[in-house]
Amino acid sequence: MRTSALRGAWLLVLGLAALSGTLYYDQSHLAAWTTYVASSNAMNGPAEAITAQIFTLIGALASASVATLIAVCALLFATGGTFGHWALRLTVVLTLVLLSLVAVVVVVATLTGDPSAAVIDTPVWLLAAEWLAVVAALAGAAITTSTLWGFTPATDTP
Repeated sequence: MRTSALRGAWLLVLGLAALSGTLYYDQSHLAAWTTYVASSNAMNGPAEAITAQIFTLIGALASASVATLIAVCALLFATGGTFGHWALRLTVVLTLVLLSLVAVVVVVATLTGDPSAAVIDTPVWLLAAEWLAVVAALAGAAITTSTLWGFTPATDTP
C-alpha cells in the first residue's frame, strides 16, 4: 500500500510540475500568438489577452505550489507516522477535487463560451502537453486517493 500510494503521489507531483512548466511557457509566449478580431470596442481584445495571460500565470504558480506541498506531504508519508499519512490523504483528495473541477470548467467554458475578441493560437503540441500533464496529475491523484482511502477490515485480536 505504501509503495503504491507513493508512486501515485509522485505521478501527481510530476503531472503538476509539468503543468506548471507548460502553463508558464504558454503565458510567456501568449502575446506573440494573439491576434485580435475587429470589434466595436478596440479594448476588448487586449483586455482579454492580458486576462488570459494573468490567469495562465496564476495557474502555473498554483500548480507549482501544490506540487511542492504534495512532495513535502509524500516525504512525510514516506518517513512514517500518522501525521504524514493524514497530510498526504487530505492534500491529495483536495487536489483531486479541485483539479477535476478546473478541468471541467475549462472544457465547458471552451464549448459554450461567446466568441472571443482575442484569438490565441496556442500551438497544438503545447495544448497536448498541458492536457497530458492534467491527465497524469489526475491519474496520480486517483491512484493515491484510492490507495490511501481504501479501508481494510479490522483484525480481531484475542
